Amino acid sequence: MSDPGAMRFARTILALALALAAAALAADGPAIRFENISAPSSAAPVAGPSITTSADGTAWLTWLEQENRTTALKFSTYLPDARRWSTAGTIAQGDNLVINPADFPCLAAGRRGHATAAWYVHNPPGPGVAPATAHDHEGPGSHAMVSRTADGGRTWSQPAPLTAESHATEFVSLAALADGRVLAAWLDGRAQKNGAGRQQLFARVLGDAGRDLRVDASVCDCCQTALTAFPDGTALLAYRGRSDREIRDIRVTRWRGATWDEPRPLNNDEWQIAGCPVNGPQLASDGGRIAAAWFTAAGDDPRVVASFSPDAGKRFLMPLRLSEATPFGRVATALLHDGAFLVTFVDAAGALMLCRVTPDFVATQPVRLATAEKGRIKGFPRMALLRDYDGGSTAAELIVTFTQENVAGLRTVRVTVPEGDMLVAEKNCDCSPTPDQLKGFPIRGTIIGPLRAGGTLRVAHFEVPGIFAEGTRDFKVTADAVARAAQPGRQFLGRIEQRDGTWWLTEVRLIATAPR
Repeated sequence: MSDPGAMRFARTILALALALAAAALAADGPAIRFENISAPSSAAPVAGPSITTSADGTAWLTWLEQENRTTALKFSTYLPDARRWSTAGTIAQGDNLVINPADFPCLAAGRRGHATAAWYVHNPPGPGVAPATAHDHEGPGSHAMVSRTADGGRTWSQPAPLTAESHATEFVSLAALADGRVLAAWLDGRAQKNGAGRQQLFARVLGDAGRDLRVDASVCDCCQTALTAFPDGTALLAYRGRSDREIRDIRVTRWRGATWDEPRPLNNDEWQIAGCPVNGPQLASDGGRIAAAWFTAAGDDPRVVASFSPDAGKRFLMPLRLSEATPFGRVATALLHDGAFLVTFVDAAGALMLCRVTPDFVATQPVRLATAEKGRIKGFPRMALLRDYDGGSTAAELIVTFTQENVAGLRTVRVTVPEGDMLVAEKNCDCSPTPDQLKGFPIRGTIIGPLRAGGTLRVAHFEVPGIFAEGTRDFKVTADAVARAAQPGRQFLGRIEQRDGTWWLTEVRLIATAPR
C-alpha cells in the first residue's frame, strides 16, 4: 500500500477499532475525573497562563491580564486544603509587556517561597536595535525580563534583563536547580541581524558571572524550549533543532554544571519543513526518569507522540503515538513516581485531550478535558502535578490551565487519576506497588564497612542517573533490618530516599555471590 492517502485511511480505521476496544474495556473500570476550579483572574482579558510546582509541593500559576493600555503579569499559588487559589498578586506591569499566545511568561519555583519569573517586553526602536526581521514577532523585537521573590511572592526584585548580551531573547524556559540557583535557556536572535544568520539557543545560570553559553547554533525559530532539573544538580534541555536540510526534529542536551553535552536527536522523526511549526516539546522528571512529549508531522502524518527515559535522557524509548486524528499538538506532560505519565494536547477540533501512559508504556484512551463547543483552546495549555501517587488506592492529582476562545478569563481544572485502581484493573503485575516500594530510587553498590557512629553506612555505588554520579558516599540508616542486612564487602540492591535534604538507605538486598 504505497498511496499516502490509503495509508492514512488504514491508520484511521485501525485507530477507530483500537479506540472502540479500549472504550469497551474501560467502561466499567476506574476513570480519570476532573473538575473546574475557580481561577483567580479578574474580568480583564487574560492570556498566556502557565503553571509549575516547586520541589516542596507548592503550585504557582502565572498569567497576563490586560486593562486599557496596561498589561500585568499576575500570579497565584494553590491552597490544597481549601482547594482554591490564593488572591492574585502582581509580579510586573506596564505598557510594554508582550502578549504572544505562543511565547508567554514562565516561572521556576524553588523551596520555601523562592521563585523566579520571566516575561517579555518590547524593544524600543532606536540606535543599537536591529530592524524588524522574520524572527521578530513583536515589531522591532522583544527581550526577556526576570524578577525574583524569596517570600512567597509578597515582594519581587526589580525587573532585570535576562541577559546583557542580546536584545532578541524569546521562548525562555527556567529550572530551579538542586542548589537553589536558576538555570535559563532561550532562543536568541543575536545572529540574525538584517535577516542574516539563524536563530540560536543560549543558556546561563541567572546571577552567575561569565558569558552566555551557546548550546546550539541552529534551531527552529519559534518553538518553545523545555528544561527539567535533576537532584544531582544537572538538567536536561529539549527544543526543536534545525538542520541544513530543514529537518526540524526535537533535540536534547544535558547540562553538567559548567558545560552542555553535544545536542542529539531525541528521536529521528526526520520532519522536513521549511518553516516553524510553533510546537515545542515538554519534559517532566522524577529523579532521573524523564517523560517527553512533542508534536511531529513527519511523513505527512501529524501526530502527538511521547517517550520515556530511565536514565536522565541518555536513552529514550521508541516514541508512542497518543493522538488518533490530526491534532494541533501544543503538548504538556507530568510524570508519576510509579512510571506512568500524563500528556495533554489539542485535537483537530480544538478540544483539550488528556492521555495517560501506563508504567508499561502503553497509551490509554484519551479523555476530553474541555470541548470546543464553547470555544476552541487558545494558546498552549500547561499542566503540573499537585499530589503524586504513593501506593495503594491513593489518587494522583494534577492541575491543567488554559484559555478558550469566546470564554472569559482563564480556566483551571483539577484532574484526579486513580492510579492504584488503574494498575489493578490493567493487571500490569501480580500486585500494585506498595507505598514503601514507591519511595525513593533504586541503587546498586558495595557496602564498604560496618555501620558507623551516627547510624551511617558507607557505600561505593554505581551511577544513579540524575541522582548521583558513580562514587562513594555515606547514607543514613535507621531500620534495624537494613543495618542487619548490611555486610561489608557485599554487593547489594537497595533503595535510597531523600528526607529534608539528607539521603537515607531504606532497603538492602544482598546480591548472591558465586561459589568458589
